Amino acid sequence: MNERRCFAAFAILSASLATPAAAHRVDEYLQATRLSIDTERVDLEIDLTAGSALASQVFGWIDTNRNGEISDAEGQAYAQQVLNSVVLKVDGWPVRIDLIESTFPQFQDMSLGVGTIRLRATAKVPAANAGHHQISFLNTHRTESSVYLVNALVPANPRIQLADQRRDRAQLGLILDYQVVGDATPAHSFILLAGLVMAAACLFLRRGRSLAHGTRQPSP
Repeated sequence: MNERRCFAAFAILSASLATPAAAHRVDEYLQATRLSIDTERVDLEIDLTAGSALASQVFGWIDTNRNGEISDAEGQAYAQQVLNSVVLKVDGWPVRIDLIESTFPQFQDMSLGVGTIRLRATAKVPAANAGHHQISFLNTHRTESSVYLVNALVPANPRIQLADQRRDRAQLGLILDYQVVGDATPAHSFILLAGLVMAAACLFLRRGRSLAHGTRQPSP
């Protein structure tokens, strides 16, 4: 393999290893949200990645005392700002979103456009009965400089079946229809119980016939 082919192969490999965060424009603040739906809660994963041209500005939003580091208190405060800009509704009713975890990169990584802020949150929702339900999500945090992605993950609970997903053009919002399938356990229990009753009845009849034959008197 000559030098030119070697360089081309290296370039292709490097491109294939590039992360999605590194692919967005340097003057954009990428906010990517993933929703995980269950019958009694909705989990949110929000990843925020500033392009290199915006890194100093975004870091300044968080590092309010300007000491060049993000303290736990500053990180918590900014994470809450993000969540306060998010509206989550289940079947038309707004639900509260609680922060679970947040991690913040060093400024050096952010300045290269690869440092990602990661927020993990959850919302407790009323237990969903079997049937049709709907979730709506809207993120309006820093709309002046942001681009958005939002998706629903494949549910871990087999009772949840996703249906239509409708996004606005800028993907600030998502409306998601889903079905909750009824719990099949009671039906299975009923069928098993009915089978046991029938088996017991057959056994009783068979035993009764045996006794009848045993006590029958012979004809004179």
